[in-house]
This record gives sequence, C-alpha cells and structure tokens, in this order.
Amino acid sequence: MLSRFAAAVLLLPAVLLTGCSAQETSDYAPRYVAALERYPGVALTDEAPIERFLAFFASSGSEAEADARRVYAESLYFSDTLLTSESHEHVVKHMARMHSGTGTLAVEPLGRVVSGADVYLIWRMRASFQPLMQEVNSDTLGISHLRFDADGRVVLHQDFWDAAAGFYQHIPLLGGAIRAVGGRFAEPEEH
Repeated sequence: MLSRFAAAVLLLPAVLLTGCSAQETSDYAPRYVAALERYPGVALTDEAPIERFLAFFASSGSEAEADARRVYAESLYFSDTLLTSESHEHVVKHMARMHSGTGTLAVEPLGRVVSGADVYLIWRMRASFQPLMQEVNSDTLGISHLRFDADGRVVLHQDFWDAAAGFYQHIPLLGGAIRAVGGRFAEPEEH
C-alpha cells in the first residue's frame, strides 16, 4: 500500500505539470463534435490527398515541419490524444516534434474507408523513442478520421488510439501508475 501511495505522491507533480502544459487538450469530445460541423470537408475525387497524408508519416524528421505545413490547412481541427488544437502553428510544431523526437516512426496503413467527405484510415504505428534514460519501442493500432479541403489539405484530423498503451505506459512512474489502474479493472484471463 505504501508503494502505491509513494507512486501517487511522486506522480502528482508530473500530472499537474502536464495538465498545465496541455490546456488545449481538455474537453476534446465536445470540441470534436463541434468541429464536425465547422469543418465539413469535401468529397475526394481521387486518393492523392490520402496518399500525401500517408507519405507525410513515412517522411524523415528533417522535413517534418515543412511537410506538415503542406499537408494541414491553415484553418483546421486536430486531435491525436496528445494534442487537441485548432492552431495550424501548434499542429505543425507538434508534428515536427513527434517526427524529431522518435528514433523511428513507421505508420503502416491497414485499411481505409471513404464515405463522402469522411476518410477513416486504420493503421499500425511502430515507434521507438527515449522518454528519459532508456529507449522504448511502441506498437499500437489506431484509426484516423480525416476530412480534406478543396486543395487536398487536412481540415479535420481526429485520432482514435490508446495513448496509454502507445506512449504514456513507457514513461517511468507514470507507466506504472497507468498499469496499476488498468489492472484494477481487468478481469483475470481464463486459461
């Protein structure tokens, strides 16, 4: 019991600091629903914008900022569970940090559904990064809901993925706390 209490005490400053730095991430659900109205997008006549988006995630870190400026529209809604923002500049900087902050980043498309202006990409992301002292490898699955403007740039990007499994669980102390909370809700597997 004492070790859980100690972990909670050590974790509290990190949670408070994270909360202060990620103010744009709060209330993402109502913001997403509102963005669906504000950013209707256009039905694609070809798949070039989708391919350009996928190529962006396959690009190297050195060109990520310039590529993000070309892929994302000036007026947009973006949420990948780490950042929720309608600021083009915040999204561009976030994507540049994501590409430069990982040793490797590979997004493998597993499927896509196009319905009118809505594009859903099903993907597997493998990344290696170093949150503190040791490099870790992450392997996660997710879905991106995208809408594009008439110029083929992203105006709406909403990711649905487990950030705890893909990122947060690898951070010392925070990862242990996440696994402990998850373990309290998990049922034992039958063999």
